[in-house]
Formats: sequence, structure tokens, C-alpha cells
Amino acid sequence: MFEKQDSARVFGLPAGVDFPQMLVNGLQHRFKGQPPEALARVELLVSTQRMARRLRSMFEDGPAMLLPRIRLLTDLETLAPSVIVPQGVPALRRRLELIGLISALLEKSPDLASRASLYDLADSLAALIDEMQGEGVTPDVISELDVTDQSGHWERAKVFLGIVQDYLTLTEAKPDKEARQRTRVHAIASLWAEQPPSHPIIIAGSTGSRGTTMLLMQAVAKLPQGALILPGFDFDLPSEVWAALDDPLISEDHPQYRFYHLMKGLGETANAVQYWHKCSAPSETRN
Repeated sequence: MFEKQDSARVFGLPAGVDFPQMLVNGLQHRFKGQPPEALARVELLVSTQRMARRLRSMFEDGPAMLLPRIRLLTDLETLAPSVIVPQGVPALRRRLELIGLISALLEKSPDLASRASLYDLADSLAALIDEMQGEGVTPDVISELDVTDQSGHWERAKVFLGIVQDYLTLTEAKPDKEARQRTRVHAIASLWAEQPPSHPIIIAGSTGSRGTTMLLMQAVAKLPQGALILPGFDFDLPSEVWAALDDPLISEDHPQYRFYHLMKGLGETANAVQYWHKCSAPSETRN
């Protein structure tokens, strides 16, 4: 499907276009004149069930053909069935264990929080652990943050963060769902580095906002028949603005920051992003 190239293969579509429609149009254009089984070999990974349903309906509305394999980004088991990761800790069990740790802390330091907030605190810490595991952030990184704190709130928060560190140490051999996903992505990337798939694998519509997803996108972009299709990419962004996105403290809210972060991780610039399918945005001037 794709010609050989040494750099990562990244495509984009401008903001405002019908992304699913242009995605399908681009696939049909590339496989025009190909045997019917060619398109069926494509593995198309999307972010949501809604996107998957719309893509299927678009293919079904067109002429009869064999469809690509449309799957969700989170269905990592289908990408490399041979990759085995340890069983994870059930979410309910983790919350009950955190409740026990928080309860013991509040008994020693009752001024930290009301016992009525016990379950809310457990939910907050569980959500924090999910985020940390998904982004590959250790408790040490958070505890070493330089936060100006005149009122003492950060110091009290660090006491609760100590629970996270203790919990992750106790359950190091039992990863949660996010940790399992990240471990699986690392294993898939290692497997592909040695045995790259021969069929096309495309990740479409993701910005890489999650750390685990970003790792998978970087692995796919480097495959001989892998590609990324970015939604809402600004092909007209001035080079000086693109370069200024290097500072996350002032640029994380910029709509192109995730793409900058992705391309930087791939060792590429904005110029490496190609048009997936030639189309005009609804308002070129506004874009």
C-alpha cells in the first residue's frame, strides 16, 4: 500500500473537513484498481466505537467490497495475540485497598481530612494512579515537583501521595489496567521492531493525548506498512509558531501541541506531515 521510506509515515487532514468521509475516500483512492482482498488486509485502528460504526456504515453504503479490519485502539490483544502480560488488579479491589490505607492515615492524622471524605479520596487516588500508570510517571517525579505553597495545601497533598507510592510498591507485581496497557504496548513495539507486520496498519483520528496511545502511534508510524492520519492538522501554521510549541508550560493548550509532541518524539517536523487526501476545508481563509 505504501512505498518504502526511511522516515516515519504521518498524514493529516485539515480542520473542518469530514474526517471519516475523507479517510474512506483516501483509502478507496489508494486501492483503486487493486484486487478485492487488498483492502481487507488493512488494519484500521480508531479511537471510539462511534467512529468505527460510522466508517463501517460508509463502506456499506458504497459498492460491494471487502472491508478493512476496523478495530479500537484499546483492543491491543488483537494487534499481537502472542504478547502476554500479567493479570491486572480489579478496580474494586484497588479501591478497597486504598480505602484501608487512607483510613489508617486518617486515624494517625485526623486533621488531614474528614472521615466522611474517605470514599471520595479513594476514588481520587485511584484516578491519579490510572493517570500516572498511563503516562509512565512515577510517584518520585510528583513528590519532587517544585510547587510554591504558602498555605500548606501541597504539603498535605504530598501526605496522600505517599499512599500512592506505598500502594504501588505493595502491588508492583500486580499492575492495574493502565499499567497492563502500557506494558503491552512496549511489548508490541519490541516485537514489531524484530518482526514487522507485512500488512498495512493505520491509526486514524487520534491526537496521542494519552501517553500509552502516543507510544503505540510512534511504533506504528515506523512500520514498513504503518501510518498515522492526524485529524485537524494545521498545514498553514507558521514555522515560528510551531517552534514555539516546544515549551509545554505555555503551549499545552494550543490545538497543535499534541501533534508537535508526537512529531518531536518521531524526530520529525511539521513538514513531514503529508495530505492523506486532497480536499478543501469548509473555510480555507478561516483555517
